[in-house]
Amino acid sequence: MRSGAEIEADLRAFVKRWEAYAGSEKAEAQTFLNELFAAYGTDRLAAGALFEDFKSSAGFMDLHWPGQLIVEMKKPGVALAKADDQRIRYWQESSDAKEGIPAARFVVLCNFHEFEIWEPGRFPKEPRLRLTLRELPDRAEAFMFLVAGDVDPVFTEQRRELTAEAAEHVAKLYTSLADRGAAPVTDIQRFTMQVVWCMFAEDLGLLDGLPLSHAVEVVLKDPELNSTREFDYLFGLLNKKSDSGRAGAYAGTRYVNGDLFAEVDSPMLTRDELLHLKKAVEFDWRNVNPTIFGSLLEGVLGQERRSALGAHYTHEADIMKIVTPTIVRPWRDRIAATASPAEARALLDELCAFTVLDPACGCGNFLYVAYRELRALEYELKQRIFTLAETTGAPAPSGPLPYVPLTAVHGIDIEHVAVMIARVVLWMGHRQVMDLYGEAEAPLPLVSLPGVRAADALRAEWPQVDAIIGNPPFLGSQLLRESLGDAYLTWLKKEFGVGIKDLCVYWFRKANDALAQGQRAGLVGTNSISQNRARGASLEYVAAHGGVITDAVSSQKWPGEAKVHVSIVNWIKEPAEAVTEFDLDGARVAGITPSLTATGADTWAPQALAANKGRCFQGPIPIGKGFVMDDASAAALQSRSEAVYADIVRPYVIGDDVANRSAQDPSRWIIDFGLRPLEEAASYPAALDIVRRLVKPDREQSNRAVYRERWWIFGEPRTAMRSALSPLSRFIVGTATGKRLALAWQDAAVCPSNLVNVFAFDDDYSMGILLSRAHDAWAWAQSSTLETRLRYTPTSVFETFPWPQPTKTQREAIAEASSALYARRSELCIEHQLGLTKLYNLMDEGGFADLKALHKRLDEAVAAAYGWPKAVAQDGPELVRRLRSLNRDIVEGRVAYEPLTGPQGGARP
Repeated sequence: MRSGAEIEADLRAFVKRWEAYAGSEKAEAQTFLNELFAAYGTDRLAAGALFEDFKSSAGFMDLHWPGQLIVEMKKPGVALAKADDQRIRYWQESSDAKEGIPAARFVVLCNFHEFEIWEPGRFPKEPRLRLTLRELPDRAEAFMFLVAGDVDPVFTEQRRELTAEAAEHVAKLYTSLADRGAAPVTDIQRFTMQVVWCMFAEDLGLLDGLPLSHAVEVVLKDPELNSTREFDYLFGLLNKKSDSGRAGAYAGTRYVNGDLFAEVDSPMLTRDELLHLKKAVEFDWRNVNPTIFGSLLEGVLGQERRSALGAHYTHEADIMKIVTPTIVRPWRDRIAATASPAEARALLDELCAFTVLDPACGCGNFLYVAYRELRALEYELKQRIFTLAETTGAPAPSGPLPYVPLTAVHGIDIEHVAVMIARVVLWMGHRQVMDLYGEAEAPLPLVSLPGVRAADALRAEWPQVDAIIGNPPFLGSQLLRESLGDAYLTWLKKEFGVGIKDLCVYWFRKANDALAQGQRAGLVGTNSISQNRARGASLEYVAAHGGVITDAVSSQKWPGEAKVHVSIVNWIKEPAEAVTEFDLDGARVAGITPSLTATGADTWAPQALAANKGRCFQGPIPIGKGFVMDDASAAALQSRSEAVYADIVRPYVIGDDVANRSAQDPSRWIIDFGLRPLEEAASYPAALDIVRRLVKPDREQSNRAVYRERWWIFGEPRTAMRSALSPLSRFIVGTATGKRLALAWQDAAVCPSNLVNVFAFDDDYSMGILLSRAHDAWAWAQSSTLETRLRYTPTSVFETFPWPQPTKTQREAIAEASSALYARRSELCIEHQLGLTKLYNLMDEGGFADLKALHKRLDEAVAAAYGWPKAVAQDGPELVRRLRSLNRDIVEGRVAYEPLTGPQGGARP
């Protein structure tokens, strides 16, 4: 499924293509709509949206998506009001009771340059939104009904560009203060959020007399005035309940509370900083979107502040993939089911008592969207009460109706500054949502939000709530120790009992444990949660403890510098009634497995095969850049006479060498003392001096005792790998990540890096199996993915891969095909000066037909060794299906398996 950022980017290209169009409706309407659907990742025809297939009393509909959407197109320049009659009649006649097809939920009118979006079943009198074509990218969330899935559109105004501009003004002020150390960083962060709220409050009429603007002007006019004194005075008034001191320009200040002004310690501002603040004050803060603003500001105020304004925020299109299934849809179904004003009124009490937790709330964007959508549901339910009173004749309830309080949302985050931002975001959103959905608690004094607090969510007790949502932190298991330290990892293992996994895994377990029967959760995790060992500790745990996954996105891009791919998972715990509707990647399915595949698919999870152990390893991890050296430095060491430095100065191969160098040879060198004790390493004094000088200082700062104490030895030396390679004259390495799995021979003198995987084989037969389509297809099926790149892990790929058990003749055929393929591949790389990536890109585009034929020959030889027909030799899905079946037969004892006996591996005679 497409991410919000991808949709927005495609919509900008869509606008550029169509903004000058001035032709007729008939000529290009269908192309226009096809491209609009495609921007949202939807194949219009496959989704069931048809052109001119439905004739109503007002003529043929330009597009009809039964139950979902009607579109009426007009030529550029035609007023959309002229289509009102068609809009009404099309919608009224779009249902079919006999076929069980409801009236379309949305009706769109469009003249190529303008849109109206109607939701006539709920809001028959006014369109939900009017917008121009140029506004479309900034209002992308309003068309989320074009996604082939059940994601609610968002009609509130986003104003992304204005929001980014506001954040930039604030960022310049903050970075200037922080860079010159004007005050402790926590004081600067607090001061920044205090002025942000004041600017917003002035423009929303919460602070009469514009006191902040006045203070800035006063200090700018008189350089002798102390800015700290002026701001401290103002902020002190905002924290004072009495009227004393409120006079002149400060007469309109009110008591604010909410802990925002409980501490006042403003830094002294330079004139340039005051000018930054003046520009920020002059900005119209009524147009700022709290969600986007908070995300951008967190990138500036966070502990690891970027040099420029953070550009990444979570699009509401993505947040709604959590909020819609977990909160909006269940409540909307309950609202629609009410049959009397009294029943709807009772439901309103339930809604207003409903609570939500984000246990990794960051800057509060999920919480703000959840609160806004709860207020929207409240508004809808109140309308339902009075509509039912009109239609049934039953009396409407008397007296004031309750509202969803801001305290309905709870959040936890480990960063104090994130909590500070989250609270301000919620206070801003609280005031804005009142304009959309009516009065709630008074905006001043600020609502106290102790439920949004700073704590380590994995260690803290979570409040009892009705739903859990959020985007827990992503941190791979290999990075946890350096980031969190030995003691924390020891606690994680003891607390959760599943070893060390990606950090987000633990949130899924804790969230499911915190849910009561019938409650829902929706979380974002790295896509590893449905893959390999992480699945067993997360989604399989959820399923084993009552969780039923109702909606999921198996994989999509997520905003951020890491360009990580994520899975989005919504589930209900121990539902009181059987769940009958499931949505996976925008498609209705019979059910969703913990692998985030549709129920009914092959659910066998391939198991590690004991006979495959000890043959494939991740390369060593040096832990210390000082181990690595260039050609000149290596030559200088090897020229010394006091020791044979070639023993410990080794060619060092990385994944980029294998993928992009024409000879797949190492491009650098490394000092590798192997497992030598320090006294033996000292017999190479020049090399040890380099490591002592360039590696030891960093290793002494490590959280791991073994890294500190054995500083001259690689952090992860891979003892078992060294033992497996010791009798071999050459070995195979493969790229650990990449668009392709690239494999190459390396001489025994080469030291592999942790950016390659090592295969302890030196025979052509084994290389042939690893080069085969069977192994490649298995790697893609069994690996986790990083963006669209393969991430090959020995445990999940190699150890589960069932090798063939060929006859001697079959084995020789594979070895010969492998040798011929490798030799020709090497010739082509050298002749054309190409790395493997570019070589195979050209082959896929039609080049190097002889190499392609050699691959086919090898693949057919491997298929024959399995006893399979040639027809499946290059059919990836079928190969995977057969290999899964073979893995299961081996694990369950139906097939004897001894494929890798002897130093050469391979087959039984």
